[in-house]
Amino acid sequence: MFKVGDHVVYPYHGAGTINDIEEKDILGEKLNYYVVFFPLNHVTLMLPENRIKSSGLRKIIQPKQLEEVATALKPTEGASKKEAARPYSKENETLLKSGSIIDAAMVIANLTSKEGERTNGLHMEDRKNLDRAKQFIVSELMLVKNISEEEALQFINDHSKGA
Repeated sequence: MFKVGDHVVYPYHGAGTINDIEEKDILGEKLNYYVVFFPLNHVTLMLPENRIKSSGLRKIIQPKQLEEVATALKPTEGASKKEAARPYSKENETLLKSGSIIDAAMVIANLTSKEGERTNGLHMEDRKNLDRAKQFIVSELMLVKNISEEEALQFINDHSKGA
């Protein structure tokens, strides 16, 4: 399935690298665990092999898919006034939990558009979701393009400007 050295994405955590596969004996049952390091937030997780499929762990995107990400980052025509008035959308949280870079890009596009329509900025929950989406994409772009955090943020900013 995955091997040591693979760059992977774990939903809601972002992109990291499989540093090791360890066999653990827990309650008499031997189980392999993927040890994944997430460089952006300096976190290491151990994911049991028997739960990898259901966890949503996936390999990072291919460089040829970056154009699709750039397109998804473009703000939409604009959120409706009703949408702009709502404090935050569960849809954005659901998109972020999917683990898809395109879904995260859509969150940025939606919230960037919404932010442009509001005179007093985004609500706190929307701001948190926007920041989470950016961090999620930054972590993957850093590994896909072998670039710095600042360069990845610049990619997002360049492609999420007004339509």
